[in-house]
Amino acid sequence: MADNKTERLINLTMALLATRRFLSKDEIFERVAGYTGKRDAVERMFERDKDDLRALGIVIQVKAQDILFEDEVGYRILEDDYELNIGELTPSELSYLSLAAKIWRNQLFAQSGDLALQKLEALGGAALREDFGRGTLSLENETPLFPSLWEAISNLRIISFTYRNRNVSQRHLSPYGLTLWKGSWYLVGLDLDKGEIRVFKVSRITSDIKFESKPQSFQLPADFRIEDHLLMLTPEPTTRFVARIRIGTCQSLRSQGEVTGVDGEWDRLEISLGNNWLEKFLWFGSDLVLEEPVEKVEELVDILRSKL
Repeated sequence: MADNKTERLINLTMALLATRRFLSKDEIFERVAGYTGKRDAVERMFERDKDDLRALGIVIQVKAQDILFEDEVGYRILEDDYELNIGELTPSELSYLSLAAKIWRNQLFAQSGDLALQKLEALGGAALREDFGRGTLSLENETPLFPSLWEAISNLRIISFTYRNRNVSQRHLSPYGLTLWKGSWYLVGLDLDKGEIRVFKVSRITSDIKFESKPQSFQLPADFRIEDHLLMLTPEPTTRFVARIRIGTCQSLRSQGEVTGVDGEWDRLEISLGNNWLEKFLWFGSDLVLEEPVEKVEELVDILRSKL
């Protein structure tokens, strides 16, 4: 939970530092990962986050969005006002903030990042600098693309880039958000060629970012929340299976699970598999007898009967 909060604070800080205008709370909740749940709960989370950042010495500027409605305010962090006053941090929090400071130093906010990294290194000692040298904090999180990506996201500009996945392809995107997720940076936006929202791992972008439009060329969907699309990156749920496998067979399954002897003909296999469990088991035919869980045994029996 602490790691999730730290990632959210980093994302919030970077969003408010990178913006050239004041962001409303609705824009922040749409663009910054971590603000999920009912509106009242998200509002309270945001207020606590502001307090935490201010306690670190980070000055958040607040300004009315409309002179006629002073209760509608926007937020940003001015680089000139930015300073870091760090108290007690856990090793995990120190690592995250160190990573953010190094990104800022190298890519976005040279002066602020340098000051932050110096203070973090003072807390972490020589070991922190050694961690960077050994690559303990993954270098894939550093990218020269950050300034261009933030420019495109903040000013709603369509971009294009070359992306390496299974194949190398040219992508055209309306960028909606950029966020740190489980140690890596991800870009989320509307793929104009596919006609749907897609997620791109920033380290797989192999070209410069090219601007294909003027600012304010598209609008964020009213219901867009970046975390709704990052959920597709979570590990596939698995089920624990128990089966008997004939001695000398099912070698690929043996390497993935735990095997114990039963008798001279059978071994017992315990293995966790995802949605492809059925095709894996059917492949081995009579050399595998599924025992648990009961509902999966029944599903397998029904499928075999339907083939008779």
